[in-house]
Amino acid sequence: MNMIPIFLAAWLIHACIAAVVVAPIVICTRKRVHWRSWELLSLIIPFCVWAASFFIACTYTNWKTLSNAAAESEILGLALGVAALSRVALSTRISESRAALITLVGMCVVADVVFWIVPGLEE
Repeated sequence: MNMIPIFLAAWLIHACIAAVVVAPIVICTRKRVHWRSWELLSLIIPFCVWAASFFIACTYTNWKTLSNAAAESEILGLALGVAALSRVALSTRISESRAALITLVGMCVVADVVFWIVPGLEE
């Protein structure tokens, strides 16, 4: 089974939800927080962590299904909104570049946790 179209569709779901959730946060806080273009990697790197776990699980076991791909990508998109809010909160206490890096690493951890916490769903 070719997994590339599945991952592309899951990433599009993730990116669309993240855009809807994160855009108002970025717009409302752009005078207080300096958002950098490299922070867009938060759309890609955590998803790749999740996708690698998903691919490995589908290769060796069958406990995750296509329903999991859709549901878990939605959860990751919503989690990116929480990460943006935490980035805003952290920026008042530590340097903005450090806050952005902590947020990116935190999203990678969340991506892996989402993979392991969500049970296998029926198609």
